[in-house]
Amino acid sequence: MPCRTADGFFDAESGCYLTQVDVPLLMGPHVYYPPGTKYDRCWVILDVVDGKPIGIEKALSVVKPPGETRTIDPRVAAQRVVKTMNFAAPQLGLSPYVQSVDHVGVVNVPVWMWVTDPGATTTGPQTKTAALGGVAITATGTVDRIEWSMGAGKVTCKGAGTPFTRAMASGKSLKEMPASPTCGFRYSKSSRCVTSGSYRVTATAYWNVHWTGGGMQGDIPLDFSRSLPLRITDLRPVLVDPDGGSVPPTSAPRSC
Repeated sequence: MPCRTADGFFDAESGCYLTQVDVPLLMGPHVYYPPGTKYDRCWVILDVVDGKPIGIEKALSVVKPPGETRTIDPRVAAQRVVKTMNFAAPQLGLSPYVQSVDHVGVVNVPVWMWVTDPGATTTGPQTKTAALGGVAITATGTVDRIEWSMGAGKVTCKGAGTPFTRAMASGKSLKEMPASPTCGFRYSKSSRCVTSGSYRVTATAYWNVHWTGGGMQGDIPLDFSRSLPLRITDLRPVLVDPDGGSVPPTSAPRSC
């Protein structure tokens, strides 16, 4: 239903389209109302046909005491309700931080990414219902996706990812390291040529908050990000003399 028609602005509390009048339509003995009292003509909805409200005007006016808030636009109420909801950027988990002492990843070795604190505030869902200005709003926020900017590429993951543990690397060579089943990445170059010496990893959680209330509904997109540095190194081969002799180390510079 539209918020406003030729018959006024929709008021969820009374179920009417209200138009303010100076003199109320009342029945019975005279009633004293204090200064500031508002009177509204009420056009009450009986049905909705093809998206258009059908109704009739009530014989009596709607009386609102002084200081009472008039019904506000449900879209405005929804924005205000969403602002009171508790959202937070997720804490990030990266496999090099748990599989190596110095938190350094290796070129071509799988990196696992995940959210370390999944829950209502970071990965959803969360719901809040509140009444503002005569409109009851229910808003439910869910995470649509988490986009990981790795500093050398991007990955989009649908969920919080799969946590990596040291046990997954136990007894395995670097070539045997498994890739994440849900959210992973491989670096093809080290980070030594990056200005800071590390790749900047940023995870952005994209939310969609769907709301209903006041005969309307809509969606409000939100996003929250968190970053941390990640150093990636490449392993240089070591030459071994098959006859047992010594091999002088090479001093060839590494290229970027």
